[in-house]
Amino acid sequence: MLWNRDRSVILSQVSTRIIMALGVVLAALLPFLCTGGFFHGRAFIDAQNIPLIMPAYYAFCVPAYVALISLDRLLAAVKRNEVFTAKNVRLLRIISWASFAAAAVLAISSYVSITFFALAIIATFFGIILRAMKNLFAAAVELQEESKLTI
Repeated sequence: MLWNRDRSVILSQVSTRIIMALGVVLAALLPFLCTGGFFHGRAFIDAQNIPLIMPAYYAFCVPAYVALISLDRLLAAVKRNEVFTAKNVRLLRIISWASFAAAAVLAISSYVSITFFALAIIATFFGIILRAMKNLFAAAVELQEESKLTI
């Protein structure tokens, strides 16, 4: 089986949608997992902080789903061969700001576990990379528009 760009985009879309579905399942099961002692002995979280996981996770879900939905739309545009467009620049901007918002939620939630602070640093780094990609896409869109005017 040959690996090509179309299959890669399809794999990315399927992966994004699987992550979205797993997030919904976890959101539905989290109250049962927290009250049933599932996390006890399995994570670096004190027993008294287990109920604090739920609001942290639900607050994290908001920017995470904004990013996942925007990513799905971006991948759909790439699948249609619409790569360097103003819409994709806007989607990358939304994903990067969602990443920064997720980082803020994780940093605020770091009182539950130091792991949340480490994840906040990773989310911030991811947001910075996405901002650089957004700037590259914006420059490419601008060059593409200029080339259309000169021909």
